[in-house]
Amino acid sequence: MLITALATPFKEGKPDKYSYERLVAFQKDAVDALLAVGTTAEAMLLTECEKKLLITLAKGVAPLLPLWVGVENADTVRAVAQAKTAEDLGANGVLVAPPAFVKCTPCGYVKHISAICDAVKLPVMLYNAPSRCGYELNKNAVSELADRVRFVKDAGGDVGYTAWLSDKFFVLCGNDERLLQMLKAGAKGAVSVVSNVAPELVKRVLYGNASAEQKELFARLARLSMLELNPIATKYMLYKKGVFDSYEVRLPLSQASEETRRQADEIDWEKVK
Repeated sequence: MLITALATPFKEGKPDKYSYERLVAFQKDAVDALLAVGTTAEAMLLTECEKKLLITLAKGVAPLLPLWVGVENADTVRAVAQAKTAEDLGANGVLVAPPAFVKCTPCGYVKHISAICDAVKLPVMLYNAPSRCGYELNKNAVSELADRVRFVKDAGGDVGYTAWLSDKFFVLCGNDERLLQMLKAGAKGAVSVVSNVAPELVKRVLYGNASAEQKELFARLARLSMLELNPIATKYMLYKKGVFDSYEVRLPLSQASEETRRQADEIDWEKVK
């Protein structure tokens, strides 16, 4: 399963509806599902109205493509409200980021996820994102949720943890740079950042149909996408491909550096699919 973690285009500080529709249209025939308003979408920097707009646009352009929606609030009450809104807008599942900064106890995490599961009828995907949240999901807490949750997005760097998860869940790799290692460890798919700019290429790599040259290009794009904080480089790459009209980000992120732009400018974007 390949899910693209959609980036959010901005123009003059506001979400760019037309660039976003181009991005979704570019994805819809190549991937298995989309993720709107996740980490790559700068979700923490979006208003609730902006999130609703992006979810609605994605469903409008690709109504038959399953749409996952990010739920990232550290407050359980607000996270539940976000999940309910996603369900009301036609989402097919929710990806729940673990509480960041305030963090949580293992017991609190189980209750946080359980409250969302109780509130909606949608599938719930756990999200292991230690680089973003400051901690790896507690194994005991995750095990306790195994009877309620089927999916886990693993964006960590420990393939041993990926293998442990794979015995209990349908694991999706959330770290493009470690995709091949995570697949060997038991992951069954990916929630990809690189597929924003190269959905067909990522799908070939994921399903083992890529040539050596294609694998090399994927690895290059994966490294470039994380050269700076996600999604800085990805938005510049989408700009170079002509999908986005600008590569704006929202503060406290900053636009692509000279080095990021130099490396992206060296790629022949007409050959990237």
